[in-house]
Amino acid sequence: MTRCKGIFEIFLLLMALLTAGASAADYGSLNRAGLGYGPNMSLNFMGNTPLVWGQWLPQAFGEVHYTWLEPMGELDYGHKPGAKDSYWRLDAAVEANPFIGGYKLGMGIRPFRSTIIFEANVTYESYLYFRSNVEMVTAEVEGSGEIARTWNADHITDNIWKKESAWDYAQFIDFGIHMGYAFERGSILGLNIHYILSDISTDFDGKSYDYELNMPVFSRDFMIAFELYGYVPLTKHLVMVGKSNYYRTGWLRNNNSIQKESLGYGLSTIGPLVTWSDGRQNLSLKVGGWRRIGDSFYNGSLSQQFLVQLEYQWYFSFPSRGNLSE
Repeated sequence: MTRCKGIFEIFLLLMALLTAGASAADYGSLNRAGLGYGPNMSLNFMGNTPLVWGQWLPQAFGEVHYTWLEPMGELDYGHKPGAKDSYWRLDAAVEANPFIGGYKLGMGIRPFRSTIIFEANVTYESYLYFRSNVEMVTAEVEGSGEIARTWNADHITDNIWKKESAWDYAQFIDFGIHMGYAFERGSILGLNIHYILSDISTDFDGKSYDYELNMPVFSRDFMIAFELYGYVPLTKHLVMVGKSNYYRTGWLRNNNSIQKESLGYGLSTIGPLVTWSDGRQNLSLKVGGWRRIGDSFYNGSLSQQFLVQLEYQWYFSFPSRGNLSE
């Protein structure tokens, strides 16, 4: 049994590096590089893993993403958005990972023609848990470390894909604001803020798990996410990218008892991005680490906190896109 579990851990670590995708709500460097006005279709993969199996569950996502950009001006379809352009944005995506699968629908607007970036988005997400919804501890008992007992890779992988596990349903609404500045030579420095509402069907007295954010949540919860990102072109085909994320969940009290604490963690990554085919293909390899907020939320050893993250994105070319303006 121990040998089988070891093989499964190695398999999941490899899967996290070789398969997976960027979130539809994500607004960093990758999902802008190949966009043009009009229809855009992309295949996205993202995976990360720690050096040593432990507190962090390796992540793996795969996604097919459709984006329509509608210029708020006299610009031709097929042209790339400029630093001072304004536009409407529609998004649709189908996503799958080893634990859940579903779809996303979103819309947004960048109303101002300025190098100061301001964009507002709202995204609806619907998922089905593949017998993988896991009961989590969300409140401590006199500092006994109960949250740490379940918030780790072993607890999650020990309680998924069982016959008695339910095919649970989840939905999220993500309200996002994206701010930043576009420099003359193509560099971008930005801040994304997300307010996320969750609704997960579960029999675990409301205690569940969010695999995309990799943290415990209540069936009806709210989450706040901050993302500081940088995009610095070094050459035509080489870019340095970096992100620093912070996630925090809501809290729940019933009279004087705490049913759910506010949980959170930070994650930072940095590394090179290689782009080719006029920005339609992008590959990045980043390194970084994560750390949970709070002394009672066990972080593991330094090797468990160190992450390697691989991302790939391929934009399909629409043969008719260049003729849409005729």
